Amino acid sequence: MALALVAVSCSSGDPGSQVEGLCGPPADSAAGKSLREVFGTEDFRAESIMSDEVFAEHFKKDLKEWQGGPNSTSPSFLCKYLTDDRDERVVLSFAWSPADTPMKRRAEGGKVYDVSGATGSPGHLNAELFASCTLGGELSGPSRKAVLRADATLTVDRGRNVDQAREEEELSFLYLMTREATEVLGCENEPLAKDPAPKPLTTESTP
Repeated sequence: MALALVAVSCSSGDPGSQVEGLCGPPADSAAGKSLREVFGTEDFRAESIMSDEVFAEHFKKDLKEWQGGPNSTSPSFLCKYLTDDRDERVVLSFAWSPADTPMKRRAEGGKVYDVSGATGSPGHLNAELFASCTLGGELSGPSRKAVLRADATLTVDRGRNVDQAREEEELSFLYLMTREATEVLGCENEPLAKDPAPKPLTTESTP
């Protein structure tokens, strides 16, 4: 059964307020400030699709069952951020992808960023971030064959054109939220310890 199906949704119910756990960054935190920049307003609410504990348990189970392979695991949907009319929203999900996925993204020729050591890929309605996450015990081997993939679906008013500054803001937000996820998961290598500093890469660039 997919993780999103066994999760329980909860919400604070108040515009702009925060839920507990990973999905509720404090308003004065770097992630909270970045989220407001992405939305362009403070008039939104947060929903947690599952608790941090359930996320970590099932996400690690996905990695154990995956044991390497050419395909990513199914996404685990974790957080929603919505305006009152639900016309604008940000949905955050995570999956495990093969370790060579960031290199393949660059080879595909799309726009790619180095985000303080992680690999970011902006899209028309989403942003992706890939980071290593080394786990201990029986997951040590599988975690070295994979990268943590974060995805933010962005149904927000971004204007007619999405410029580099907008892409950098969205990738910075995703980086900061993924940092929180790596702490919940217990990634031993602390992959996102630095502040996010997105830099566009070309196919000839070296991260």
